[in-house]
Amino acid sequence: MGHIRQIQLSDILSQLPRVEPLHADSDGVREEDAVFLCALGFEERCLSIPELLARTRRYRFTQAIYFEYATNVDDNQVNKPRLLGALRELSAAVTPMSCDDDDFPASLRTVLSHVCAEGRTPSVVFDISVCTSRLLLLALSVVLQFDLSLRIVYSEANVYHPTREEYESDPDKWTTEEGFGLARGVSAVTPSAEHPGSRRDMLQEVIIVFPTFKPERAAAIIAEIDESLVVEPKDRVVWIVGKPHLEGDSWRAEAVREINKIPASAQSYEISTFSYEQTLQTLERIYEQRDCKYHVTLAPLGSKMQSVGIALFCYIRHDVSVVFATPKEYNARQYSDGCKAVWQLDLCDLVTIRQLLDQVGQLQIVD
Repeated sequence: MGHIRQIQLSDILSQLPRVEPLHADSDGVREEDAVFLCALGFEERCLSIPELLARTRRYRFTQAIYFEYATNVDDNQVNKPRLLGALRELSAAVTPMSCDDDDFPASLRTVLSHVCAEGRTPSVVFDISVCTSRLLLLALSVVLQFDLSLRIVYSEANVYHPTREEYESDPDKWTTEEGFGLARGVSAVTPSAEHPGSRRDMLQEVIIVFPTFKPERAAAIIAEIDESLVVEPKDRVVWIVGKPHLEGDSWRAEAVREINKIPASAQSYEISTFSYEQTLQTLERIYEQRDCKYHVTLAPLGSKMQSVGIALFCYIRHDVSVVFATPKEYNARQYSDGCKAVWQLDLCDLVTIRQLLDQVGQLQIVD
């Protein structure tokens, strides 16, 4: 006799695509893509994939859109001529879009609506190499709503600052509020309009924090949600510490714990900065333990691939909220250097991806 069971994330996780090396010479052979999305940033790797695709001469896009930030404007402008040169090799229609305005999701939604109205399933390539967590989560929230084919591409920095030598020689420079480090200060703490969540029955808050090398933004988000948790986090602040996928960078995980003063008694997880699947799986595990007992809010300050996992998790769990914290300024001179590898996550048909994710939580009869 059959019985009823609920479909778990673990049942469908293996069906999601893997992150693979991007081989531009061979991967570019297909019909003309509809849209190329990328960001203009101060890091060298904002140019890596656009220039790589332009050199192959095998990619063409109906339009290319580059996102512009309100922070570090002058620093970002240094890379603008080369980025525009590459994008104009890829498309005859190159346009900027401000990504820090409140109407950014609506602007992107309008573009994709026009693209999808043309009748065929459009293909979109999204270069996330220099996207902030805020930009990445807002953009993916919009993109996931459309019937299109999505390929995410990513350039991995050759060097991430601080290096171990830089950090150990002067920890305060990289970690204290007075030091510059990777970023300085907090300009705004804002809830995501695309991820409002649902506060059911006035439940207490649980905050899942993806910390970074500077503790101010994580602390600002925690204080904004529930100021009492700054002093007494108890079991209502859960930390997800990024574990670099390269062995030489493994020291960074322990440094992040020290910088953010994460006590040994705190509930924490150490997961790969490169595995969006592991992020998705860990968030689901934390959520299942607290569902109907707490309202879950995410503080997404982690890696690019972790942000992809967060985006897919938020698609599954609409009741979860997201809160962003924007720094006053990034350290453009010591953030990252060069590009060592390029990667892709080909999600292909988003209709299929949504159908797969929608199965989580559904009931099925099992013989």
